[in-house]
Amino acid sequence: MKQLSVRLCLRYVLLLPLCFTSCVDDVDFDRLDQVILAPRFDIGLLFFSVNYTSLSNEEIVNSQIILRDTTQLNFLDDEVTQENLVEIAISYRATNTFNHSITNKAAFLNQNGDVQYEITFPVSRSSDGTPVVTEFTEVVETQDLENIRNSIQLANEVIISAGTLPQSGDLNLQSKAIYSLEFTDL
Repeated sequence: MKQLSVRLCLRYVLLLPLCFTSCVDDVDFDRLDQVILAPRFDIGLLFFSVNYTSLSNEEIVNSQIILRDTTQLNFLDDEVTQENLVEIAISYRATNTFNHSITNKAAFLNQNGDVQYEITFPVSRSSDGTPVVTEFTEVVETQDLENIRNSIQLANEVIISAGTLPQSGDLNLQSKAIYSLEFTDL
């Protein structure tokens, strides 16, 4: 028993110095201005569901039903975000059981309601009522990014092409923004 205790003690004595040593490269603080931090953030934009019964109050104009939703772009209000924004990806996921052609149209608006940037894409229809998923992502960089910076609202329209009101179906739409910042002046 005593021999076992001595062995354990000896192991700890040999391992203890290893705990206080490590391999570390020298840090050159003169090169701190070359460090670039590039965080990415996800933020939910629009989430909604609509079924055929909720369309009964909608008006059909030019064989279309247009559903509108608007949200504030509060994440763009921040000065740090404005100055360091280098990319934004707008992602949509639509699950559709309507047997109608659908178009999604998103408009980024400035404080006067003027369109700064627009995204339009088709949503796949369902031929037999089973859910069909459409995923769409648009990445905005460089010169178009200035238009996004000038926006304070996102107005989204779902346009259902229908001569008559749909008698069945559901649409679930989700969207998010993934925006990337870059900090170079530390």
